[in-house]
Amino acid sequence: MKYLEWNNIISSYFFNPENAGKEVYLYLTKNDIIDLSRKYFNEETEDEIWTDFINSIKRGIPGAKGNVIAKAKHAHSKMSLVGIKKADGTFATIEDVPVLYPPYISYLTFIVLPLIESLDNTNLRTNNYYGRLNTFLQSHQIKENIGTTDFSNNQINCLWDDLANWANVKNNGDLGLFNVIPFQNANWVYVGKVFSQCVLSPKFLTRLPVLFESIGLVPNAFYDDKFLQEKIKNSRSDLIPKSTLDFLKKDDELSKSIIQTIQRQYKKWSGETHEEIEEGTTTRKKRNYTVAPLFLQFKVNTNDEVISFSYRMYSSNDYPEDLKFGEHENLYEINGWSKTLPLEFNETLELKDNFNKWIAKFPNRDVRLFVSAGTFQLSNDFWIETDFLSKTERMYLLCKNDKQELIKEWGKTFGNGNFKQEDFDGLPENYSLFWFRNPTQGLAEIPFLTLYTEKRIELVGGLKVNFRTYSNDFLPEVEIVNSDGNEKVYLQYKDADEKIFLSKKKSLNNRWLLPEKMALNTDFHIKVEDETFSGNALAYNLVSSDNTAIKVDGLNLPKRDSFGRNVTTDLEQFCLGSNIINPMRSSQRYISTYSSLFTSTFQETQPKCSTAIFNNHNGNNLCNFLSMKSELTTEEFFRAFEFFYSKEFPEHQTNANYNLTKLKRASLNFYDFTGILDYDYESKKIVLNPPQFIFIPTEKGRRVLLIGARDTALIEKIITTSAKYNLQVEITKQFSSNERLLLPDVITIQAFQQANDSYGEKSINAFANELNIKFTTDYYPQVALQDFSATITDYEETLQEANQNDYDWARYVFNPETLEFDKIETPTFDKSISLVRYKLNEYTYEFKLWKDNKCYKVDMNWGRFIALKHFQKEVILFDNARNKVAIPVATPLPRLLSEAIMLLSGKAPDFRKIDGKKYRVYENVVGIFTQNLFRLKLGQTPISTSI
Repeated sequence: MKYLEWNNIISSYFFNPENAGKEVYLYLTKNDIIDLSRKYFNEETEDEIWTDFINSIKRGIPGAKGNVIAKAKHAHSKMSLVGIKKADGTFATIEDVPVLYPPYISYLTFIVLPLIESLDNTNLRTNNYYGRLNTFLQSHQIKENIGTTDFSNNQINCLWDDLANWANVKNNGDLGLFNVIPFQNANWVYVGKVFSQCVLSPKFLTRLPVLFESIGLVPNAFYDDKFLQEKIKNSRSDLIPKSTLDFLKKDDELSKSIIQTIQRQYKKWSGETHEEIEEGTTTRKKRNYTVAPLFLQFKVNTNDEVISFSYRMYSSNDYPEDLKFGEHENLYEINGWSKTLPLEFNETLELKDNFNKWIAKFPNRDVRLFVSAGTFQLSNDFWIETDFLSKTERMYLLCKNDKQELIKEWGKTFGNGNFKQEDFDGLPENYSLFWFRNPTQGLAEIPFLTLYTEKRIELVGGLKVNFRTYSNDFLPEVEIVNSDGNEKVYLQYKDADEKIFLSKKKSLNNRWLLPEKMALNTDFHIKVEDETFSGNALAYNLVSSDNTAIKVDGLNLPKRDSFGRNVTTDLEQFCLGSNIINPMRSSQRYISTYSSLFTSTFQETQPKCSTAIFNNHNGNNLCNFLSMKSELTTEEFFRAFEFFYSKEFPEHQTNANYNLTKLKRASLNFYDFTGILDYDYESKKIVLNPPQFIFIPTEKGRRVLLIGARDTALIEKIITTSAKYNLQVEITKQFSSNERLLLPDVITIQAFQQANDSYGEKSINAFANELNIKFTTDYYPQVALQDFSATITDYEETLQEANQNDYDWARYVFNPETLEFDKIETPTFDKSISLVRYKLNEYTYEFKLWKDNKCYKVDMNWGRFIALKHFQKEVILFDNARNKVAIPVATPLPRLLSEAIMLLSGKAPDFRKIDGKKYRVYENVVGIFTQNLFRLKLGQTPISTSI
């Protein structure tokens, strides 16, 4: 391959949308390079592919001369072509290869390789870069001898800076962030940048959480660089490479850069410490503990001068729905915070849930700082711990008495009335409490009380769509970290001169508010008058969900087989979103026995249609967000759900019995089965379905249901356009029992008899065409889904044995009597027949069926009905008179069947208790449809009853 082809392959691995906002290191091994390029070769061996890469480095870009360093600089001279498009819309090329990335990235990657690949010359010192480089070159028949002069003469340092500018400024970090660490020491000016890319390998970076846990750290706490360096130097040697330890034992620029990198990784640490286990070509995670910090909080009764302490836990991970610390359960409140834990002050408090493997630790400190809990959208009644000294906010300080005099001396540096000692009843023994505001300096003897002067701009809150991109429906606020409170903050659109000054938020002195009306899809900067600091270079963007639904194309929807499994092979018939491609004749309109249910022969007349009212509640808002994203992960859905949930139900969850973790998961499943999206719980991937109209059962005329992506603009257009065709838009709220699931309203269209249009179907067709929404008229997706779905017997016959290793994931065994999954604290259970749910975290789990001491991987919903079949349990209720079906909450139908009956009404089933048991009740489900579905597909005979 040509050099630039190699450069595009390697560069796209480092810089791509999945790495948006993430730090990128130019670390690739020889095997990595071969694996990345394998698909571009036919039958070449690994050695031949590697040789091709080396030869491309030798050749470089046409016109290159000199050694590899000179050729790298020549590649840099072509930067002006990157991303440039010609008149015909294609990218500029060199040797007919498009110039998509900085042309020198492969050279920078190449000069890092000698520090990664082992060399034959064992006498070379680890930190002898030039010796390692030249040995590497010689071993690959590159007869060159390179030293410091080559780096300096060719001004190689500018390539690193140029890459940082391209990644961070020109592309705003959308493809990844590249940090250049400047080295002042003459010995490190050039090679330091090379070392900084590989001293910490990607494999080591992924193991850092295990290291953090092993040395006793908790996430979201303050640890200064020196403390962290000492802790790591004394850590277990098998968790950190010896070469890295050797560097850390020195006090030089490289060791400091290593610690800064580790600090950045620590600040991203969520508390999970799962280890990756490599098994051939696959990687599995072994479940370890998740660590979360406990934050001390207190209330003050100023009238009685009494203080009362309690705790909250914080974690950016989703709380296990059954997390329990002693008698305390259903712990989650909102935004990562637990509900208040009414526990007495204890310097060594540690809470543990051994089943879920969660530990909540209270870090031991001599000094603690507190701010109003309202800062974190918690109750303003509390003051809660924080890690940073604020220049502008009122704060409390709790310290051990042996620090009291030191704190009092520090208090003398405050202005009059800005510092005082409090004497409240209820203070822990041997502790003192101080109130203060507006510190003028920190306290050097206590690093925790450093008053940082380096300011930083951050956007906080708001509805984040992607890295640096926010929704215009819920604007973020501008925070100046380490603010003085008197900054003049302004917004400036990219390539514009006008400064739009921002107003300050009244409740917080370091926050500013964005204007209500802002330009969309236009990059803007946040700056401070007469000051330049971190954050000025990054450009932000606002987007709108309006008109995004109609752009959802569903091109990345997964193909599914008759079991609902994701398949990549070519199939004659398969499920795509809510549709069956090449459906059976039994579901086709003019053949199906169900035709009279969906396309009635009775006409419906109505003289005048009313205008539907659309209420944009946060269930509909969540749907807007999903349409705007088009594709997202389970974690992203959960975060968005929680954002809108806090808007819809702003009351604190302290006394609520709702389990937010369960609500999020139930909501996602119903978004899937009501035809809005496709959710794959194994890959954690969500893809929106395009908007579509489908027939639903009606006694007269024609009634169609809107499924797939929708946004406010589309719904409003549906309402306004319907009058033109004499169609009635009906907007129905979901059942009140599902209010907290944040599901969107059901949108149906009723057609009436008109001239030359007996049932109004022609009007719906014209209406759908004008809106550019697909209208499925040739078959009935609900019937097709049911017919396409395999039977439980078919499913059992396809089961294949699976790996029996559970990697210590949490285990739950299905109880056929209660229909619930019971916790299993030990690996011992009945392996002659058991359905087991294994869970790593709240969005990573799998199901296995144990039968005759053999293990089979199964779908979560098929597995339940296999167990019910084995134990001969009939669990489905049916009311023929009311066309209702009740299915136990704990045994949802397999995905294709769930969608088949839910699309009959578009409503998520009602939640009801029947004879003390929890059920989901489905509406508009006609008898013949249901009887066939349950008996033939699931081996379940519905129990006839009144629902």
